[in-house]
Amino acid sequence: MNRTFFIKIVLIIIIMSCSSDDNSKSKSKQFIIKETQNMKVFQKDNWATSQFVDSLVLRSKSPVISVQDGNNNYKDSWTISPYLELDEYVPKIFKGEKTVLFYSDIDTISFIVKPNKQYDFVVLLNNGEKAYTRINTDTTKSASFVEQKILSYSRKIDKEMFFYDTIPFRVGKDHRIHIKGKINNSSYLDFVFDTGANSIIIVSSLVGNKVNMLMDGESLNSGAGGKNVIQTSSSNTLEVENLAWESIKIVSIGYQNPSFDGVIGWTSFEDKIVEIDYQREILVIYNKSIDIPSDYKKMDTKIIKGIPYIKGSVTVNNKDSFGWFEFDTGSDGSFSISHNFDYIHNLSKEMDLVATSVATGSSGAKWTTDNYLLPILRLGELEIHQVPVSIRSEDPKGVGYLDILGNNLLKKFNAIIDFKENIIYLKPNNLSL
Repeated sequence: MNRTFFIKIVLIIIIMSCSSDDNSKSKSKQFIIKETQNMKVFQKDNWATSQFVDSLVLRSKSPVISVQDGNNNYKDSWTISPYLELDEYVPKIFKGEKTVLFYSDIDTISFIVKPNKQYDFVVLLNNGEKAYTRINTDTTKSASFVEQKILSYSRKIDKEMFFYDTIPFRVGKDHRIHIKGKINNSSYLDFVFDTGANSIIIVSSLVGNKVNMLMDGESLNSGAGGKNVIQTSSSNTLEVENLAWESIKIVSIGYQNPSFDGVIGWTSFEDKIVEIDYQREILVIYNKSIDIPSDYKKMDTKIIKGIPYIKGSVTVNNKDSFGWFEFDTGSDGSFSISHNFDYIHNLSKEMDLVATSVATGSSGAKWTTDNYLLPILRLGELEIHQVPVSIRSEDPKGVGYLDILGNNLLKKFNAIIDFKENIIYLKPNNLSL
């Protein structure tokens, strides 16, 4: 059902159109739209027919664009979401007015914004896909980009040489990376190292039981099962082997029958290089740049919504379909594809159904998946055949980027993840035999 919004808009849009020929000079246009009372702006189904919206178009060859929010520049940080009903950007809270600018590889669009207003435009990709995008300056909403301090650890017993640190792990029956650690001097807890998480998490049922922790805040959690509000604790200590993180924020999630006590997200090593060696079952945390061995293959890597993704392709009936796939060591699956990706590329109709199953997200939400054997998955120069793949029957509203490489597949590759430069390298190991 279409809904109509009545809004009052004051904006100046500057569109700079650049020729695809690097040697040609750029051209620019300026559109000024004066203040208008009760202007009708329709949601997705009707936007394409709106003359107002059609004039507000940002063209892009790449699905990843940049944002200039006042004095803060977030380069290559916003990934276009054509399959969302509405992709919303919330600027940092401000007073008066400021400029919010989106720029792609070929175009720029700029808005002078005021608090508690909405500004709509369309991002048009070269393949014709449209992402319906809104700048929402609602001061009660959390900003899309939140500045967080880098989580740094100290050593409980300092070493003379600390070029790297090692953390032993075990691969559980759930295929995840399990690590022993403590929170606030607790007994040992079982943590999962999860590159698909950008926070440190404790299972809710353990708070006040195995772990002493004061819950003093709330946060919005987005996952495969949708969005939900979770509790947070602002000042805690995490210990893993010889390493300790002080005064850190921990979130509490009510996982349903988890095989772990907590989650250590990738941001715990945000300024490091992390090697995952499944044969020796150790994480090696490097504090400085290293030479990457020649048998590791470099992946095209992007941070999307705070999570690392690598570019890949699937091949069905000699047809290649490309996408960005979440690199998720916290998932116990092999490869899962969103309903939207399947719909766009028409994959499931070309494969034989193996089984149907029910999956459960961190919030307890359940959804149905159809399971197939994918003929070919390519990740950079690596090619994997007959990959178990699950395809969602539907996607949760407002949550994108649900094409996920899980650790039942990723454990077949040793990985070096450079979180400084946002680059992932993979090498097949003996688990892939």
